[in-house]
Amino acid sequence: MLELQHSARDFVVNRGPGQASCPDDSVNELHRRHGTLRHFPKGSFVFTKGSVPAGSYFIESGLLKVCQFTEEGRDVTFFIRKTGDAFGLAEIILQQNHPCYAQCLHDSQIWVLDASIIREQILTNPTVTQTILYTLTHRLIHHQSTVELLISKPVAWRLAWLLQQLGTETPGGQLRVELDLSHEEISNMIGCTRQTVSELLSRWKQQGLIRYDRKQMLIQNLTPIIGEPT
Repeated sequence: MLELQHSARDFVVNRGPGQASCPDDSVNELHRRHGTLRHFPKGSFVFTKGSVPAGSYFIESGLLKVCQFTEEGRDVTFFIRKTGDAFGLAEIILQQNHPCYAQCLHDSQIWVLDASIIREQILTNPTVTQTILYTLTHRLIHHQSTVELLISKPVAWRLAWLLQQLGTETPGGQLRVELDLSHEEISNMIGCTRQTVSELLSRWKQQGLIRYDRKQMLIQNLTPIIGEPT
């Protein structure tokens, strides 16, 4: 199962209970001022398991997954990183190698900031230190809440929740989800079978709750499944 991660700037579009915005944009702007903007094609790896953390990352645009591959070759996704997310900070602070893979689901533009700059800023810039501490602490709390929800809620709720988290709001008030995840990948994220995901999506399409083709999905209304936002 996975955690969907908030952005250091404004977190996800659909905020849950008790989710607040980050105090400032200092870490994001640090990447933009001193980092290098790199293009990562869809399917490429930003880093691999066991590699030394050479820098931290800020997604200017794109989508990626932080995942692990089992001995049987199964892809298990732990986190999704979206536009506006900073990541790779914890490994620099802990001075440990990357425990997972980070693979792009879209063509992505990502700022790469040298690890030495992050270490220097933590020692000399209280604002950056506070923002990093806030971000990592919030991720830990959110991860705990996410695990609880994914364990206690039925599959239909988990799938609806995931789609809402992945969606980007359109001018018409709908949510657009770019379909770069297969039904198999989605099933791995929410802990069910691929067949269950396919059946639920087909049922919701017939009910008019969603519309989709091979490239994208438009979420009309999943409130009957996930409930009213709190």
